[in-house]
Order: sequence, then structure tokens, then C-alpha cells
Amino acid sequence: MTPLDSGFLPGITPAGQEEELNYFGRFIELASYRNLDEMLAEALSLVIRMFRASAGSLLFVHNITHRVRQGDLEGVAAEQIDLWEDTIQRKLAQARRRIYTPRLAPITLRNIPQTGQTLLNTPLLSQTSVIGSLSLVLPATTALSEIQKQTLSRFVRGVGNLADLIELLTLTQRRLSQLGLFYQMGQAMVSTFDLRKLLRDTMQLAANVIDAGAAVLMLIDEKTNELVFEVTHGPGTAGFRQQRVSMNEGVVGWVASHGEPVIINNVAEDPRFNREVDTRTGFLTQSVLCVPLQIKGKTIGVLEVLNKFSGDGFDEEDLQVALTMAAQAAIAIENARLYQSLREERDRIIEAQEEVRKELARNLHDGTVQLLAAIAMGLDHVERLLKVKPDAVYAELEALRKLTRQAMRDARLLLFEIRPVILESRGLVSALQAYVDQLRGSENFLVHLETDDFQEELDSKVAGTIFSIVQEAVNNVKKHARARNVWIRLHVSDEEELVVSVEDDGLGFSVTQVESEYDQRGSFGLLNMRERAELIDGRLEIESSEAIPNQGTTVTLRVPLYRLSSRNKKEGGE
Repeated sequence: MTPLDSGFLPGITPAGQEEELNYFGRFIELASYRNLDEMLAEALSLVIRMFRASAGSLLFVHNITHRVRQGDLEGVAAEQIDLWEDTIQRKLAQARRRIYTPRLAPITLRNIPQTGQTLLNTPLLSQTSVIGSLSLVLPATTALSEIQKQTLSRFVRGVGNLADLIELLTLTQRRLSQLGLFYQMGQAMVSTFDLRKLLRDTMQLAANVIDAGAAVLMLIDEKTNELVFEVTHGPGTAGFRQQRVSMNEGVVGWVASHGEPVIINNVAEDPRFNREVDTRTGFLTQSVLCVPLQIKGKTIGVLEVLNKFSGDGFDEEDLQVALTMAAQAAIAIENARLYQSLREERDRIIEAQEEVRKELARNLHDGTVQLLAAIAMGLDHVERLLKVKPDAVYAELEALRKLTRQAMRDARLLLFEIRPVILESRGLVSALQAYVDQLRGSENFLVHLETDDFQEELDSKVAGTIFSIVQEAVNNVKKHARARNVWIRLHVSDEEELVVSVEDDGLGFSVTQVESEYDQRGSFGLLNMRERAELIDGRLEIESSEAIPNQGTTVTLRVPLYRLSSRNKKEGGE
């Protein structure tokens, strides 16, 4: 072999030195490129001129394979380069190889007898990792000097490092752009509970980010076990709207049933694809990326992106983007549904509360108010009797006493029947929280609620009774205790009891004395609480003392767990 005569070597003549500086300058300019394919093309052109090659091929394998070829490359030389590059790609697909001789890249020279040429192959390197290859077609029986080998090693490392950086920069810019779009999507999701608008925005973003011709979002109709095309985006997709697909039909049915994503870049080759929808709508599907919409492991629909504009088809990066968008969309859809459900529940509560107010007004007018009016007239009559017939006053007072007791019984019954509507819809804990929120906005003391994440399903009547006892205890604090803090606590004890307590740090009282003087005091709060506790097989305990300042009062209700659940009652045959 004869050494390769190349002007890039340290020149003896001024012309040779000028050519070497020209190569050096062009190599430095490669760092200014931001388009990877343009940089690789310029690098290949440079190395072909440096080594007086007739043709060359530069392969860079990363997320996407980039291949640049120049010159008269055909026949045996092209076949051998194809074989070499296929081998490189196959090995890189398995694992990124490392070179253990950091000074020089391995260079192979093989003669091509059919053409009288020499084929040069060397790996493209980033640091010491193989990321592709460089192939050159040189004149026959070419040999490389040590300086040429060193120069070529520096070249493949420099170009490889630069290609890696450009690819990383491109990927970073793409991800920043995607993050910007995800941010827009997130803003749109939190700025509206209009489900239709939210889904339209999601479809438009999905198509734009993934660079696809169309996007479709389908939700599962659990009543019919079908997928409903809710929102579409893209030309030719209008016919999809409100179409229904069985959960056992097509790619979307498979994804919804299995809860797994699918990429199909040629639908004609996948047996899961069903042309029936295309036939009905007139849309021509070529490639499909379909991912499930899931909330807490439950699939509620699918997001399908159709017909990737790029000839390479959908890839893993597109899949990750689609999965991210599907996760956000599923959360937004669930939030919108919850919001709609809350609005409907609010309307039901308002309507029920209005009915309760009307019923309360009727009951008060027909019962308690009439009795109180009679008592008022009786008192006027007693006043007149004192002047003209004092002996008749005692009989009239007895009649008034009967009327008063009847009014008290009616009022107690009315109070027992009244309970927050929220108890029916959301349970005891939510009702207590709503009650505490009201107290915090209207009272001079602080209210603290501790529920220990209690989630037992309570019978509505039991929950109403417990709530009424809590209300009565808090009302006593408001009237008498002058407390600064009130603690409402709810937990399940080791004795299989629900324990509900109301504690304050205000003025205490003598429980025995109060209970013994009901007739004189005209207060029946403690009696009401005990009676209600007995109705649900509960025990009421009251701890208080007026001897210790700010010791406060603690009212504790203990209810056996078997009394709490409507489900348990049904199972027990009650």
C-alpha cells in the first residue's frame, strides 16, 4: 500500500498549509450548526475532501437514525457499507458499546477487488461510546499514516460529540416546547369545568404536539359497555362524532379492554384494526397511536391519535407524550364530572332544604305556635283572675302547665326530626365539617374537629341523632360556658364503639345539681341528649366541675358499632 497523499497534513508548501487551515476552519464551523442532518452532511463532505475519497457514508444512531451519503456510492462498495452499518445498528439496538483504546478509534481498510478501491470503516464516537459509523471509498491500496489515523480519530470523536450535543439540544428544545404545551393544557384544565371545551382543547393539543393528522377522544358508556366518540379534531373527523364502538371492536376496544397503549404504523398489517368505522365515516386511517384514559387504575376512555405526518410513524417519544396528555385529560374529566355532580348535589340540597323549611314552618304554625299563643292568652286570663277571682288561678295555671308541657314535647319532636340534609347525601363527618365551618364564621370561640379518618357507613337516623347530640352540646357551650375553644372528636375505640365527644375550656357546672333542678331551671338540654343517646343504644357521659376554673365540660357519646351501619342492620334482619 502507498500512503494517502492528502493536503490536510502539515504541508511542506504554502499551498498545503493553506489547505490544512481551510479544513481546520471548516471543522470549527461545524459547531455553529443546529440542524443535525445539515451538520452531518457538511462533516461528511469535509472528510471526503480531506482524504480524497470518491464517496462516503456517515451514520448516527440515537433516538432517530440519521444517515448521510455523498459521492458515487453503488455496487459492491454500497453493499459492504450497508452490511457494516446494519451491524452497527443491530449492536447499538442491544446496548451502547464502548471503545477501550481512547487514543485512536479502530480503523479498518479492506480492498474491493471488483472496483480496485479501498473501503475505510471506523466507528463514530461520543467520548468512548459508539454512536454510529463513518465509511469512505478511497483509491486502491491506500494506507494511512499515523498522523492521518490520529486526525481521523479526532474527527470521528469531534463530529460524534457534536452530533450528540445537537441531538440533545434538539430533544431539550422539543421537550421545552412540549412542556409549554402541557402548561397550556394544564391552564385550560384548571380554568374551566366545561367538559366539552376541555375535551376539544385536549384533542387539538394532542394532534399538534404529536404532529398527527387527527385526534379522537372516546369515553366509556358503562350502561351499554360501549365507547362513544365524544370529541374529534382534524379534517375528515366530523363523521366520528357520537359514533359508538363496542368494547370488543377495533384497536380502541382492545386498548379500553386491556388498559394498555398501542402503536400501529401500518393498520393494514394489524388484525385488531377494524375498517368498519372508516367505512361509516369516510375517514382513511393509516397509522394509530392509542392510549387509555385511566383514573385510579380504572379505564374511563381512550385517546387516539391518527395518521402521523412524519414518514417514520409514531415512536416511543410520541407514546410518552400521549400517555402524559391522557393522564392529565383523565384527571380533568374526572374533576369536571365531580364538579357537575357537586352542582347537582348542591341543587338537590337547596331544594330539600327549602322543603324542610316549608315543613318546619307548617309544623311550627300548626303546633307549637298555636300552643304558645294559647299559653299567652292564658297568662292574660290569669292576670285578670288575680284581680277578680284569685281562687280560680290555680286551676288555670294547671291548664297552662299542661299546654306548656305539650308545647315542649312538640318542640322536642320537631328538633329530633330536623337534621342537616348533608347527612343524607355525604354522611356524618361531612355534616360535622359543614357545621364546624358555620361555627367558625359566627362564634367567638375556636372550633376544632378531629375525625381520625372515620369512614364507617352510618344509618341516616343514627347519624342524625349523633349530630343532634353534638349540636345540643355546642349550644350549651354557647349559652353558658364562655369558652375560648371547643373540640369535637370522633373515633372508634378498642371496645368496638364509636366515641363522639364535645369538649370545651370554659366555665363548668355541677351536673348533679342541674339535672335535679330541671323544673326550676326550665332547661332540658342534658335530658334531650340522654334521651337521644338511649334511642340509638348509646351511653352519654358528662364530665364537668364548677370548682376548677376553665376546666370546662366534656360530653361523650358511646355507640356500639353494630348500631351504626345500615348494611349491618339489613344483614342482621332488623
